[in-house]
Amino acid sequence: MSLTHKEARRILEILDHTTHLDFLEVRVGDTTLTASKSGTIQRSLAPAQGASQTTSAPPAPVAVASEPEVAEGQVAVRATMMGTFYRKPSPDQQCFVEENATVEAGTPLCLVEAMKLFNTLASPVNGRVVRIVAQDLQMVQRDQLLMIIEPEAC
Repeated sequence: MSLTHKEARRILEILDHTTHLDFLEVRVGDTTLTASKSGTIQRSLAPAQGASQTTSAPPAPVAVASEPEVAEGQVAVRATMMGTFYRKPSPDQQCFVEENATVEAGTPLCLVEAMKLFNTLASPVNGRVVRIVAQDLQMVQRDQLLMIIEPEAC
């Protein structure tokens, strides 16, 4: 028996939406899912008893900084879920977008990955990428500001 991607994603969503829970470790068969809202995981040096293989998905530490202000009229692109932020579709390819790039509505901007599930975030408007706030390969929280877009004048 193992944990499916759908089950793992649902568990992470529950953790993300709870106010009374900051750390979670779930063991199903030989799979262990470890997650923390704060981005820090307390790890045990001893392996779980009886587990032949332990798969852990701990978030990387998250640097807490104040978000830049989104000016009136600008569009904030925010993370739809907690996960790892990727600027490239794969390590050997170029970034989806750079600052000052012109984008059309629907243009892929980045990926957010959780438990090997990759979600593509697309531009909600035609415009220009003013700022890329999130750092490539870093953990992002749900609703965290990732990019700022200046919409095209009508």
